[in-house]
Formats: sequence, C-alpha cells, structure tokens
Amino acid sequence: MKAVITMPNYDDATAYLYSYSEELIKFAEQNRISIIQLKRPRLRRANLQTSISKQKPQLILFNAHGDEMTIYGDKLTNTTTEYLIRKGENHHLLEGKLTYARACSAATVLGRACVQKGGGCFIGYNQPFSFWTDTARTTTPLKDRVASLFLKPSNELAMALLRGKSAREAADVFMALSKKNLLQLVNKKEEPGAMISAMILWNNISAQEVLGDEEMSCS
Repeated sequence: MKAVITMPNYDDATAYLYSYSEELIKFAEQNRISIIQLKRPRLRRANLQTSISKQKPQLILFNAHGDEMTIYGDKLTNTTTEYLIRKGENHHLLEGKLTYARACSAATVLGRACVQKGGGCFIGYNQPFSFWTDTARTTTPLKDRVASLFLKPSNELAMALLRGKSAREAADVFMALSKKNLLQLVNKKEEPGAMISAMILWNNISAQEVLGDEEMSCS
C-alpha cells in the first residue's frame, strides 16, 4: 500500500496539523506502509501531481487550509498560498482515489467533483474544520489536551484508513470518538470554555461527509 500526506507548517493551525501528521507517519512506518511526505520545500503542486501520477497511491491524506473549491499547500509569500487541488483545474487527480481532506469546506464542491465521474471516495467537511488550542501549549501541540479533543478523532480516522478499514468504517471511528469527547465537555459544562468547545466539536461532526464509494478501502 502507498499513501501520500501533505504537511504545511506556516501558521498556528497548520503547525498543529503538522505535528499530528507526524504521528500518522510514525504509525505508517511501524506498519510498513509506504507514505510519501510532502512538506517544505517539496510541498508544491507539481510534486503532488507527480507523486499521484507516477507513484499511484491508494490513499491521499490532506492537511491544509481549504475552501469550497480548493485544497491549499505551502505559503509562497506573505500574501500567496499555492493551491494543490482545485475544482476545474486538476481535481481529476483524485478521481478513483480514497482521499481524506482535513481541510475547511473542501467537501462542499471540490469533494463532489472528485467522485462524480471517476469513482473513488472523498472524506471531508462541508463547513470549516475547526479546533481550539491551549495557548500555553502552542509549542508542544501533542501535549495540548484541548486540541486533542478535536484532532485525535481525525487522526484516528486516518489511522483506520491506513489499517485498511473502509471509508465508512473510518468515518464512524471519527464520529464515535468525537461524540465521546463531546459528552465529556457537556458533563463539564460549568468549566470555562467547555460549551464553546462542545459547539465547535459538534460543528465538525455535523460537517463531515463521506462522498462516493463508502465501502472503498486500501486493503
């Protein structure tokens, strides 16, 4: 099995995703899964396109900023971020692939386009994928217990895909762990920030979609 993972790291949000992506790489390597890491300076659209076309990975994991039409890559200048995948430009690269996009809103238009003609499956979010952090832990994201409420379920989803679980099974892992964390927050509703965190977590749960072939897997 081969997988590709994108790893931007240029602001607080992508720094957290980068750290959690390192856990996925470690998991893949421990399980003898070939995983192509696209991070600076290799996190460019051309390299992604080459990796998909030549290496033919079964699984593509995006960690990125996104919008309804686009998944982004690295920041090139203070005002410019290069896109990796954009509807109508190169979304055909994801046709027939199993994709998980930990990126805001990418399931809304882009994800549907990716599975409309060429099959495959796209797991993503039709609204912003959001998370809170503990400002005292920004230099050690994996020790941030607040962020883990949001990011650990998404990592478990990716790990389930790496294990060969179907898209639906992996999404259900995310749902189960997220709902467990949500219940913990509700039970602590008197604590500062608990209910706001619960609302954000519920938004992530509600926004997740599995588009295309839900039974698709990498096994």
